[in-house]
Amino acid sequence: IVQKRSKQPFSVQQGQWQLLRRGRYLEFNLQYDSGARFGLANANPRVEGVMVSAPPLIAFEYNHPIKENSREDELMKVLKNPQEWV
Repeated sequence: IVQKRSKQPFSVQQGQWQLLRRGRYLEFNLQYDSGARFGLANANPRVEGVMVSAPPLIAFEYNHPIKENSREDELMKVLKNPQEWV
């Protein structure tokens, strides 16, 4: 998949969307991953140890607007309504 898609062009908006999704990944880890929460709850937390698990580039935007019927909108509908695929 990577070899097939690595040369595929993408827009600035698609790149920004990817950075926003990566930011949500980091947010999830900090809030819900028990290992990350445990690491930060110690008397001497190793923040860099938790942050090293983050993607190298991320973005966060509060209440990011998503255009209706866009590919991002399609993805969000799938993520908000998980299905049993097996």
